[in-house]
Amino acid sequence: MKVAIIAPSPVPFTIGGAEKLWWGLWQHLNRESDHQAELIKLPSPERTLREVMASYRRFSELDVSHFDAVITTKYPAWMVSHPDHRLYLQHPLRGLYDTWPWPELSDAAAFDDADGWPDPLIARPALAAAEGLPAWRTLRDLLAAAPRREHLGELFAAFESLAADITPTQAPLLAFPGPLARALVQHLDRIAMAPEVITRYSAISATVAHRPGYFPAGARVQVLPHPSDLDVSPPQAVTPEQATPRLFTCSRLEAPKRLDLLIRAFRRTRGKGELWIAGSGPERAALAQLAAEDPRIHFLGFLRDSEIVDQYRAACAVPFIPRDEDLGLITLEAMAVGRPVITCTDSGGPTEFVEDGMTGWCIPPEEAALAEALDAALSDPAYCSRLGRAARERTKGISWQRVAEGLLGPAPDLPVVQVSRPGHWLVLNTFAVTPPRGGGQNRIYHLYRHLARQAGVRITLLCLDTQAESERQRWIAPGLEEHCIPLTPAQFTTLHRQSQALGAPLDDLFAIHGWVDNPAFLAALARHAETATLGICAHPYLVHAMRAHGPSPWWYEAHNVEAELKRDILAPALASDDLATRQRAATLLDDVEQAEATACRDSAEIIACAEEDLAVFRRRYGLPQEKGVVVPNCADLERLPFIDMPTRRAWQRRLGMARPVALFIASWHGPNLAAARFIAERLAPAHPTVDFVLVGSLCQHPQLPALPVNMRAAGLVSEAELKVLLASADIALNPMLGGSGSNLKMLDYTASGVPVLTTFFGNRGLDFAPEAVWLAAPGELSRRLHELLVTDDVERQARVSAARCQTEAHFDWASAVRALARPKRPDPTQGRFSK
Repeated sequence: MKVAIIAPSPVPFTIGGAEKLWWGLWQHLNRESDHQAELIKLPSPERTLREVMASYRRFSELDVSHFDAVITTKYPAWMVSHPDHRLYLQHPLRGLYDTWPWPELSDAAAFDDADGWPDPLIARPALAAAEGLPAWRTLRDLLAAAPRREHLGELFAAFESLAADITPTQAPLLAFPGPLARALVQHLDRIAMAPEVITRYSAISATVAHRPGYFPAGARVQVLPHPSDLDVSPPQAVTPEQATPRLFTCSRLEAPKRLDLLIRAFRRTRGKGELWIAGSGPERAALAQLAAEDPRIHFLGFLRDSEIVDQYRAACAVPFIPRDEDLGLITLEAMAVGRPVITCTDSGGPTEFVEDGMTGWCIPPEEAALAEALDAALSDPAYCSRLGRAARERTKGISWQRVAEGLLGPAPDLPVVQVSRPGHWLVLNTFAVTPPRGGGQNRIYHLYRHLARQAGVRITLLCLDTQAESERQRWIAPGLEEHCIPLTPAQFTTLHRQSQALGAPLDDLFAIHGWVDNPAFLAALARHAETATLGICAHPYLVHAMRAHGPSPWWYEAHNVEAELKRDILAPALASDDLATRQRAATLLDDVEQAEATACRDSAEIIACAEEDLAVFRRRYGLPQEKGVVVPNCADLERLPFIDMPTRRAWQRRLGMARPVALFIASWHGPNLAAARFIAERLAPAHPTVDFVLVGSLCQHPQLPALPVNMRAAGLVSEAELKVLLASADIALNPMLGGSGSNLKMLDYTASGVPVLTTFFGNRGLDFAPEAVWLAAPGELSRRLHELLVTDDVERQARVSAARCQTEAHFDWASAVRALARPKRPDPTQGRFSK
């Protein structure tokens, strides 16, 4: 057959995996087969939506009828029309399918619905202004209709008319990427890939074949991984006597390749091995800065193919850890040379070839786990050689002949492709978590964003939010959406009246029964529960809603022993002289105890912050010893840089700080109020030369005592302001006298390198060593504060370094959630609980 391989030529031109596929297939068909092949490419810029649409139009008008068959692999080339069109899919325009603005918005609201935009405030005036344009109305009607090739002319004309007459107010409509861009491109792809115009569907990997939305429903897709066009023969064993073992990787230096994660992990390695990185791209400067302090990391820039092969052969292993890669030719090239590959469990295509412990390493996308694998590769060349031999065997069946036969030979009998759909976990809570400022907000935000990533699920936080003024649903992190439902006006009035009567905030307690009388919350719960595969109660206050309308199974995520916490908050009302007040407070406390008992007893699993809390639950509610798992509060190590003592002193000089600063971060929480009183009454008066700074929502507490002259309530601060405080404070205070759970503020302190003074109780559930923090009983805190103030920077540096190391080892969210994300707890695709 005379075969045309139709492809786009990127503008500006670059060489990537797509080009290697086209060249390799074209060369094989002409040299090794009975077919004659031509590679036809059209310039295809995609810097703006107008350029993308123009490229789709050019391919739709291309006449290739003088060929017997055409093969396309990529947008917009598959817009070509031919009676024998073979689709060999690499990927569509991923920025409009599964990477913008989060993967979960690929099925978002319609493009003409402002709530489906990342910023509805910009969308609403643009959409309103477009309503008067005939071209906009035509586009909307065409995109709402079934995709049909005969509509292409009208669709392209309507778009050009809209783009030509766009006003500044309407300009956001043409955002690229953007909702209209996504709707247009996906509509065009459905026309191009319709079953009536494609004679055979193939994909370069199972990862691509099973992605939602890539193929028409019911398509039968064959998986045909293709080799590289590199000449990688003959393979060579890893040289044991190599003086300095080397890791080598090669890719475009851009964010999806996660070279920043690789560099951070490599910096943790202990040996003398080196990391060599080839390639260029937009992240080059940032990556070089990240690697600047480690002389073992080398950037090679652009390399010729022959040089790349030499680098593979000189390496003991090849790390390649992109997120959700289509195929990953680097993987196949390295394995063909006889080198094991280090990849991650969420890297997509590479995981189809890399079997952990057999042909390489396939590990979670975490610094600690990755560093361990890098160390193992660098320290054992014999093991690398053994894995490398198995890796080469694994790739022997991947050949251009097999690809050509799959594309042009007799049609294989294939099953209908099964699209991979992630599980859906539904979390019920009583407050919004963004922006995450308080301890509870930080725990929920970081716990569930890491779970979404590691378990490969979509997580919805459904909140009966007493602070919300209107309903709001939005994605707050990849895989994590937040849906906040406000109280009804009548509920808000009742809550305000009851809180005033008892002199205590009752927001959480109100939700125990209030959900029943909130139609919007009930409707949202029913809608989310319909698709949810696992439910989670964050706090016990909505447990009755979960039992009545939530999915099964469900878990209880306990932040504290809530019955004890609320007993402290309600203490003044419980001791009131007014009988009605005492009775109302007692009823509320009984509601909390019953909700907590139900959550502990009826849930399939309990997630607690500390083992001490689990012990209380088991004793109080008669739970079996094996029920419950601890996921400690952790630090956001990605956000909190470690500030050593010399840098801290430089910050203090820059800010003109003449006096020592002792920092206390505290949310509106009863135990924090007691700690703030202790500082105001005991520590600040005893240390008049120290400035005490209180930060957080506790500053707004009506019972906060009068503060001495050297103590200031800074209130809520931005993330940038908090980073400055953590980088410049001399001392971080944690004088906790009671409470449950563990203290997130401690981890912000230890991650940032602030010398920490804490009570033994404040160290509860964290167990920092005496060599890492300054520990004292309440009566000894003032004396220990004086000792800390006169401690030299050498000892301070030793302790803060030890504290940071302990934080990284035991309180990293990515590591802490691993037990929950493993299949033996929730199934990562279904979220179903099993022991």
